[in-house]
Amino acid sequence: MTRTPVSRGSDSSASKYRIAIVHPSAGVNWSGGTENFAIEMARHLDRYFDVELLGGDAQIPHYYPAGGVPRNRARKLIQFPPLNRALRKISTNPDIVIEHLTSFFPCAARLLHHPADLIFPCNSYGGLAVAALVRQVLGTPVLYKAHNGLLSNGKPLRRDLKFRPDHLVVFSEEMRQFAHAVQPAQSVSIIPNGVDLQRFTPLGDRLDLALPGPIVLCVASLNRQGHKRVDLAIQAVSKLRDVSLLICGDGADREYYRSMGNRLIGPARFSIRTYPFDQMPMVYRSVDVFTLSSIQEPFGNVYTQAMASGLPVVTTDDALRQFIVAEAGILCDVTDASSYAENIKKALASDWTSKALASAKRFRWEIIAKRYRDLMLQMIHSCAKP
Repeated sequence: MTRTPVSRGSDSSASKYRIAIVHPSAGVNWSGGTENFAIEMARHLDRYFDVELLGGDAQIPHYYPAGGVPRNRARKLIQFPPLNRALRKISTNPDIVIEHLTSFFPCAARLLHHPADLIFPCNSYGGLAVAALVRQVLGTPVLYKAHNGLLSNGKPLRRDLKFRPDHLVVFSEEMRQFAHAVQPAQSVSIIPNGVDLQRFTPLGDRLDLALPGPIVLCVASLNRQGHKRVDLAIQAVSKLRDVSLLICGDGADREYYRSMGNRLIGPARFSIRTYPFDQMPMVYRSVDVFTLSSIQEPFGNVYTQAMASGLPVVTTDDALRQFIVAEAGILCDVTDASSYAENIKKALASDWTSKALASAKRFRWEIIAKRYRDLMLQMIHSCAKP
């Protein structure tokens, strides 16, 4: 089914078109990269389109309530042990399943009664299911970004491709080839994530973190069954004398990591906290080194945010991190705690500001948003009736 654009105006202007971005946890779960991506995308597409973000909190830009139970609130519902055990038999992330199920009908109702020219789901298969239903009824094209990369040997991407998005955005050529192996006819573009160099900068206000310096920062979701491997960062910093570790994030295993950090590093030099996204630039400016010891990281907005703030990055040595970090840090074998610790110490010994900023500029949002604008216009025009 083809569809006529919702709005009217000159074809030379994108402003007549309405873009719906979907992420029910945007604005309430600040430790997730996809939530923050949705917020930043809404901000930067605003100059080109009429944007609506179906999210979880009115404080975010272009907000419309997504409905349902966001994943961070769902975690509180599943703390009852018998319920938690039952749900984990269904999924390793029952909080996300609850979000998807409870937000499906509210999001679908909004998109059916207030049609958009393009739907951009950012919350994996939950948003894709909503978008696929609306496309079936109205013919609205669906743009999807594979935020999970090739985690779990590509299992999430293989699942998401079953929804047949009209266009898929990936981070690398490896991901493009994987997608074409699964769905040979899938339309694919490679676009990295963006970073706002006006927000994330070495200059500006800082926070008193009440931790003895120097301070190592790790920003990650806290789930032992995930790919972030926060325990490796804790083990490495525990080998460094007079160095503190601040973890910014939340998740089902927050207390597990708090206990580990207090035991190995000590509560005087270790803390787990959460901050709203708008405060994160101050957090980055208040520390000395950024680290994330994840495996199979799809992209990692936190790397570009840290570099834009002038920080060196110490992280896993793989092809994607070599591309993102470039000369702005040290890549190493993070599974070797002694080597990992020594490289953090090495990063602390030098000023990396100029190299970090140079690397971050390659991902500035002004460039990335224009690529999305051009792609979205192409999709909308190709879907419109002649």
